[in-house]
Amino acid sequence: MSYEGVIEQSAAGLKELVESGEEIIGYIYPHVPLELFMAHGFTPSLIRALPGASSGYEESLQTFACAYIRNLYSQRANGQFLTLSGLLFPANTCDSLQNLSDIWRVRFHDDKVLRLTYPVTRYSQDESTTKFLAEEIRLLSEKLSRDYNRPFLAESYESAIDLVQEFRKGTQFLYSARVVNPRIISYSEVVRLVRTFLSIPTMSSISDIREAVSTVQVAADELGLLDSIESVRHAILSGDYSGVRLPEELETPRIVIAGGMVEPQAIAALMHEIPNFSESTLVLDNLSFGFKVVFTIPPSKADDPFMAMAKSVLSAPGEPTHEGLSYRMGAMKGLLKNLSIQGLIVCEQSFCDPDQFEAPSIEKAACESDVKSIRIPLDPEFSDRGRIETRIQSFLETLG
Repeated sequence: MSYEGVIEQSAAGLKELVESGEEIIGYIYPHVPLELFMAHGFTPSLIRALPGASSGYEESLQTFACAYIRNLYSQRANGQFLTLSGLLFPANTCDSLQNLSDIWRVRFHDDKVLRLTYPVTRYSQDESTTKFLAEEIRLLSEKLSRDYNRPFLAESYESAIDLVQEFRKGTQFLYSARVVNPRIISYSEVVRLVRTFLSIPTMSSISDIREAVSTVQVAADELGLLDSIESVRHAILSGDYSGVRLPEELETPRIVIAGGMVEPQAIAALMHEIPNFSESTLVLDNLSFGFKVVFTIPPSKADDPFMAMAKSVLSAPGEPTHEGLSYRMGAMKGLLKNLSIQGLIVCEQSFCDPDQFEAPSIEKAACESDVKSIRIPLDPEFSDRGRIETRIQSFLETLG
């Protein structure tokens, strides 16, 4: 299915939920406590950039608004948004997102705008960072209860933990399986399953993931790869790669896609348009909407709910707003050195300061890991698609 077809299918499913009476809370920044919204009886849905969104509304945005922000704003101005019960914006992540939420309140009075403020780092000796975010989540919970008359239900919260945990365990297995043998399931299929759940987190989405996991488990068992897959999954979650066991003969080249809030499904569609592209080439992504969401640790039912959700959100691997630069680059080197990676493509969202400030450090980490890298500026519309495809094709040729 084409990227546009996948988007249309996801939008149709979300529309069915709205028409059936489900109350949808949209969110833009991917690292949010999904369990919180479900505990209040809402369905959380990750808002995506659309490749066909018409621009022309920049007069309402400041010059530092990135291509992703402009795309989202244009969707709303063009009437391409479904009617949502609320829209959650992040605070303290980047200037562009902060600006968008401020403009949204002014221009779209009928929309219910919510906000969750994040800490600047995930590490502190006294857990003050976690406590800060836990308090922000608690305040958001109180607002949901007060404004919508939907209390936080402990039973719904625990059910939500189980649902989201099954999603993450299943997709972690699929991601890890591709690291061991990229041909065992296509990258397009893995990120489709991830995106479908994030857009429509229902049991139907989980059923699709279960089916894919079952199919891959059978294939991996026949090939004797189950132990290797689990060793990769454990290594990524723990950061300890000493137990990784990859097959001796791996198809090369093996590349990783890195970047921020870039749509994995769009990357999959782009790569398949490149002549002589092999499914075994793209081994892993390191994107906020893919890898970083999948390998987030679930909340513990034994902890206070708000502290548990804060710890979960802050466990998102490699997220710029959550970790120090040296830690993130150390994690990047761990992936590159221990998973037999030969190439790294760094996607830079147009005008995104976090992406562009981070890119030189990612390139340096790749160089120190003896991995070739290339930076590809892009926007959600792939407005310069031909040039992007040519640069990626040339880069793949340099890898052999």
